[in-house]
Amino acid sequence: MPPNSENTPADNEQNGTLGGTQSLIRGLRVVEAIASSTPSVGVGELSRTLQLPKSTVQRLLRTLELEGWAETSSEPITRWQLTPRLLSIARHGVPSRGIRDVALPHIAELGKATGETIHFCLPDGTQQLVLIERVDSIHPVRTFNPIGAGTGFHNSAAGKAWLAALPESELTQFLATPLDQTTPNTITDPAAIAQQVHQARADGYAVNLAENRAGVRAIGSAVVNAEGRPIATVSISMPDSRFEDSRVPEWGAMVRKTAQAITDDYAI
Repeated sequence: MPPNSENTPADNEQNGTLGGTQSLIRGLRVVEAIASSTPSVGVGELSRTLQLPKSTVQRLLRTLELEGWAETSSEPITRWQLTPRLLSIARHGVPSRGIRDVALPHIAELGKATGETIHFCLPDGTQQLVLIERVDSIHPVRTFNPIGAGTGFHNSAAGKAWLAALPESELTQFLATPLDQTTPNTITDPAAIAQQVHQARADGYAVNLAENRAGVRAIGSAVVNAEGRPIATVSISMPDSRFEDSRVPEWGAMVRKTAQAITDDYAI
C-alpha cells in the first residue's frame, strides 16, 4: 500500500464516527418502522420498508433487544415490537409531560362520551405527529395505534387540523413538499389538501376518510398556544363500520370543544 494511502489516527477516528452515526440512524429508523406497525412486524417487512438487507435489520434488532428497546412478540413466527421502556419515552418525555397531564382528563371525558378511540399527538419536528396518549374504545372492534406511532400531516385528521392552525405561508411551504400516498384514499394533490385545510379552519375540525389507514376514519382538532399556533392535536378514531356522515358535525363539535378545553387549561 502506498504510504500516502495509509489512514492516520484522525482518519480512523473520523471513519469510526461516521460508521457509528450510520448505525445510530439505521437503528432509529428501525425503531420508527416498528412503532408504525400494528402491533408487531417481521424482519422481512422491515427490510423492505427500510430498504436494508435482512442481515443488517436482524443485527440492529438484536442490538435493540440487548439494550431493552425492542423484543420479540409471542406469535409463532418471530415478529418484533417495542418494549414498554421505549414507549415510556413518548409518554413521559420532559417536553410533552406538562401538556399530556393537562390533556388526560379531557381526552378521557371525550372517550367516555363517544365510546371511540381518542388519540393525543405532539409534533415530531415538521415531518409527522407522534401519538403520546390514547384512550381505548369500549367496542370489541376498534382502531389501535401504539404509543409512539407517527402519523402524517396531509393524510390524517389530526395532521390536517394541525395544518389548519398554521399561518397560510407555512401551509403553502408544507404543500410544496412531496406527499406520500399511504392508502388508495390518500389525497396528494396540494390544491385538494389546501381546500380541506381551509374547510377545517372554518369548521374547527378536520376529517380523515381512510386516508392514513384502510378502514379507519377520524375527526381531529388542534390544541393551540397563546399565540394561536398548534402545539398538539386531539382526534376521535373509529372503524368504517361505525362512521356515519350525519354525525360528523356532532363529533366535530365534541373534539373541537375538547381541544379548546385543553388549550384553556394549559394556558393557566
